[in-house]
Amino acid sequence: MIDELLKIAVRNLTRRKVRTFFTMLGIIIAVGSITALVSITEGSNEAVQGELERTSNVLMVIPGASLSIVKVATSSMDESIVHRIEKINHVKAVNPILYKISSFHYDGYIVETSIMGIDPKRAQKYYELVGFSMERGAFLRKGDRYKAALGYLVAHGKFAGANGEPVNWDIRPGEKIYIYNDKGNSWEFKVVGNFKESGQSFLAGFIDMMVAIPLDTAQEIFNDEGKVSMVEVYVDDIYFVDQVKEEIEKRIGGVTVISAKQSVEMVLYVQKIMHNLLIGIGSIALFVGALGVMNTLLTSVMERTREIGTYRAIGAKKSFILKMILIEGLILTSIGGALGFAFGIGAANFVVWVFKQRGQILPSPIIDLNVILFAIAITFGIGLLSSIYPAKKAADLSPVEALRYIE
Repeated sequence: MIDELLKIAVRNLTRRKVRTFFTMLGIIIAVGSITALVSITEGSNEAVQGELERTSNVLMVIPGASLSIVKVATSSMDESIVHRIEKINHVKAVNPILYKISSFHYDGYIVETSIMGIDPKRAQKYYELVGFSMERGAFLRKGDRYKAALGYLVAHGKFAGANGEPVNWDIRPGEKIYIYNDKGNSWEFKVVGNFKESGQSFLAGFIDMMVAIPLDTAQEIFNDEGKVSMVEVYVDDIYFVDQVKEEIEKRIGGVTVISAKQSVEMVLYVQKIMHNLLIGIGSIALFVGALGVMNTLLTSVMERTREIGTYRAIGAKKSFILKMILIEGLILTSIGGALGFAFGIGAANFVVWVFKQRGQILPSPIIDLNVILFAIAITFGIGLLSSIYPAKKAADLSPVEALRYIE
């Protein structure tokens, strides 16, 4: 019985190939879009959760009363606050940074990126605590002048140049780059090494696209003597983070102190909103796909009134007709769902690849069992729900009325 029903269903779907293809295409796009969105969101959430665990002991001190990357890049504080922060109980390490968005020149390319002036001794201790390490060469040393340590993406050229094409260079230790200040003057720097890939998470992603140079050298070329843009503070125990935060705010006026945990939680909150929004959009696409399946099956029932009447006239039961139409709907949505799932995985990985080629922060997608079960449940549900009405309509056809369409 089932074999015969499958043969009938496949025969009917294949004799209307164009209609079947476009109906299936709607399911492929709908399931594919949801799969891609969910897997990318899962990857982002895991990366941010990892960042939350790694930086839960970290505080950031920035000038002014609000958090803004633009403000960090354009405002500054007196470097003397670093010594005052270091004296606070439970502060294990500090990382003062002069942050600038500027350009550097290498191999015929001029690329805009983050230039970070750091104190080599303090930064090395801080980076060891938060888990950042070198891939090649060495880190900056105390007393270095006009030397640079590069982020992973900068060193390996895994981002797009001004023309939108990947630069695909490989800057090795010992090579030279030229850094420009905001007045267009350039200075030659010797590359001493580059960091390992940080994993493209929220805070660590800045490491991948930065050029780190000695703090005093950055202060000199950007005419910011004795200034820093921000101070990262590592607290020796997570239980004292709030206490240290309050103490910094008490001792130093005119600054904003936020925990890395707060920043990451804000990102998670925004991601949750975006996730729900995108799932809503994907659900609309699924609804449209379901309507397409229902329309195709209803049209098929109308076109096959004579055939269905013949089945009924020779003794086929209502259950046979019902199963026949239901199986057609399930075949349409199952194949479309499987292809859509594969398309979604491919699309998610392609989007991440494009972002990485352009040097932008997007974690790798994660496909877990929940995503697979979700896709299976969605396709089965669509196939069943969109087939019930056409199947019932076909099963309820009167044989006498249906046979009128023979002539």
